[in-house]
Amino acid sequence: MHDRARRSTEAGPPGLRRWQRTLSAGLGLLLVVVLAAACQSARPVPRLVLEHDALLFHDAFDRPAPASSLTPAFRLGGTAPPGRASVGLSADGLHVGVGPHGPGTWLGYFAATSATFPAEAVIHVRMSRPSNDISQSSRSGISLLAVQTGASRLLDYVLVSSVTSDGQDTWFAGHATGGTAYATTKMLASIASGATTEDVTLQTDGRSRYAVYLGDRLVYSSATLDLGVQPPFRVYLEVQARGTAYQARFQDFWVAGGTSVRVEGLRTGDHVALAPDGHPAVSAIVGADGTARLELPPYEAVGRGTLTVDGPGTRLRFPGFAFAGGDLFAVRD
Repeated sequence: MHDRARRSTEAGPPGLRRWQRTLSAGLGLLLVVVLAAACQSARPVPRLVLEHDALLFHDAFDRPAPASSLTPAFRLGGTAPPGRASVGLSADGLHVGVGPHGPGTWLGYFAATSATFPAEAVIHVRMSRPSNDISQSSRSGISLLAVQTGASRLLDYVLVSSVTSDGQDTWFAGHATGGTAYATTKMLASIASGATTEDVTLQTDGRSRYAVYLGDRLVYSSATLDLGVQPPFRVYLEVQARGTAYQARFQDFWVAGGTSVRVEGLRTGDHVALAPDGHPAVSAIVGADGTARLELPPYEAVGRGTLTVDGPGTRLRFPGFAFAGGDLFAVRD
């Protein structure tokens, strides 16, 4: 009797036994959930790894420095003698200029990149001309960005310039061909802009294609030219002046290897977007090879922004994402 009573007490009534089984099952399920959460939290956070860096050159020209700091990245030169040439770095840009000289005489000075760049490169600089008027017919001033063949000493190049002459200010796109001492320049387009400062972006293959943007405006484009500018290219930040002192200012100079940013290591069909700071986002769908190709406007080919990846069960966000056209990134665990 005593033993039956003890066993009956230990087993408990049927309702108690069901509650015990339910509690045991619940604790087991909770343990599984806790373990799953622990495993989930132990998984490495996906990282964005730069596999190929296509930022070929970048100098913001935004801090004071001695002119000597420009070398060896730049070569300085021109027709202006040492006493009539000037170059300086300040918080508001690279200043290139020539001093006063006699009427009818042309003098020029430049900072040219020591490195050369491929035909796929995208080239950008913010260029400013002086705001003072040059009204005399014997005086002219030109601020220019030139992309010249780096394969020889020939003066073959494309250019974007701001020309001040006879009291008029005009922006031009053109190209030039010549020998080692003199080039003939052909203007391809006169560009409507009254601004003293423009963000200039250009692309050329040196053969037939040439495109120019001022800000986000495509102001000139052709694929049927006969340029004869052999790549690789050297970039010149330059002034030319006739009969007067003249100085140009350059900022945010960069060269990118292309216009598309690729991201690999993703799932086919996922949606990838890149939102450059202050600009609309560009997006792409991940292809069968696990790669998304984000095509940027040329004038946004270098910058910072936020990269997002969205798909079934996937939500990745990478803020403060620094990019350049031609970059290859990979998402890694």
